[in-house]
Amino acid sequence: MAVACLKTGSNQFYSSSSSNAGSILSGTSSSSVTIGGGSGASSMNSTGGGAIGGHLQSQLTRSLERILEDANLSGELKLSGRKLKDFPKAAGKFNLSDTVIADLSRNRFCELPEDITSLAFLERLLVFHNTIRSIPDTIRGLHSLTYLDLRNNQLAVLPREICFLPLQVLLLSNNRLVTLPDELGRMEELTELDAACNQITHLPPRMGDLRNLRSLTLRNNQLVYLPRDLTCLQLVFLDVSSNRIATLPVELRLMSSLVDLELGNNPLTSPPASLCVRGLVHVFKYLETAAAREEKSKTGLDGHPTLRRSALSSKNSSGSLLDGTSRNRRAHVDSGYSTSDGGGFEGKRWSQDDPH
Repeated sequence: MAVACLKTGSNQFYSSSSSNAGSILSGTSSSSVTIGGGSGASSMNSTGGGAIGGHLQSQLTRSLERILEDANLSGELKLSGRKLKDFPKAAGKFNLSDTVIADLSRNRFCELPEDITSLAFLERLLVFHNTIRSIPDTIRGLHSLTYLDLRNNQLAVLPREICFLPLQVLLLSNNRLVTLPDELGRMEELTELDAACNQITHLPPRMGDLRNLRSLTLRNNQLVYLPRDLTCLQLVFLDVSSNRIATLPVELRLMSSLVDLELGNNPLTSPPASLCVRGLVHVFKYLETAAAREEKSKTGLDGHPTLRRSALSSKNSSGSLLDGTSRNRRAHVDSGYSTSDGGGFEGKRWSQDDPH
């Protein structure tokens, strides 16, 4: 017995040779639809098939209209998992201007619908698990947007207009991004950035300007180094595992706010990978030693300051620069910072509410 099933949201419509299954479609318990069978067994001619198809389409349209009507009343637009390729035309019948949450995830959108970018009061936009390749410049009209989830799409370029939104959370993992916009440093409200599983080769300038950023995930990209201005951030969580990083900047040891640091699956030599698995405190101690070694190398191989170094020391005595004693004292204080090792951390999210 062949069975056809069509899912629309929470409703299911079945057609089979069962005597009662057709009642869902036709509204009468005595009707039945037979698909397949021997000669003369089919009771559904072309006219009947068209009628059923039209009835199902009508059901889908009414279901979408109910969702749009609810959004008009509640301010929450729920269109997840409906196999949509385009924004519903029926939306024009309703006033959606007060929508604050829009969930368009798990559909078949190839681009972000411009209808969404006109919702000036929208605060949360979820469009993960689509096939989105482009985002219109009109996204700059989302003046209230604080949460944007673009995971699992096909984005190769992120438009600079996104960097002018008041975003606090930006999720970009599992796309095709090679770089991030140079204007990223303007996103002063950003607290979480997840750009894992892309093809990013380098980070944009002024990353250190993201003063509120607390969680940064860059796992599984193609980074070969971390810029020094990244160490100016007050990060709590940093994941740069599965990249091509061989050396960490010694300034990383000064990130006293850092609790979890993920470095696995990198060709690390400084510090060596065997040391990194022992935890954050060991990484910091290694970097402190490396920093002291760099400082010593600047004074000359014989341990005596060079002429240039002597000039700097004379300036230090007037208070314009830190002298060697105070610099060493600062490094010693940093080495005493104690934190959890964070080994084996996987999949942690800074934001409290994962949409799926």
